[in-house]
Amino acid sequence: MLDQPFWILMIDGLFGLIQWALIIRFIYGIFLPENSRLFGVRHLNKASEPLVRLFGFLTPDWMINRIRPLYVGFLILILRFYILPTALGYSYEVTGLHSLSLEAAIILLMDRF
Repeated sequence: MLDQPFWILMIDGLFGLIQWALIIRFIYGIFLPENSRLFGVRHLNKASEPLVRLFGFLTPDWMINRIRPLYVGFLILILRFYILPTALGYSYEVTGLHSLSLEAAIILLMDRF
């Protein structure tokens, strides 16, 4: 999987980081208030809020604000899983989350330890 051209790995890695940042924002949002002053929480909120707003036209109006990062993260997962392999011409079949480049690199690193 990691034998793809570097630019494909970078594009998928960027989308993967955005996806996981949004999912992490949703998870800590369950336990912490949105205006938390914790260092990482504050910066993650500030960095991910433009993305949530950008996808606002795809987000249903009835959805509460705390679930929106999870919804946008899920939309990016769908983009990574179905659209990017076709658009970028991946030379492999995406069969699961482990076959995406960011997750494959993490699994490879975890196997070495």
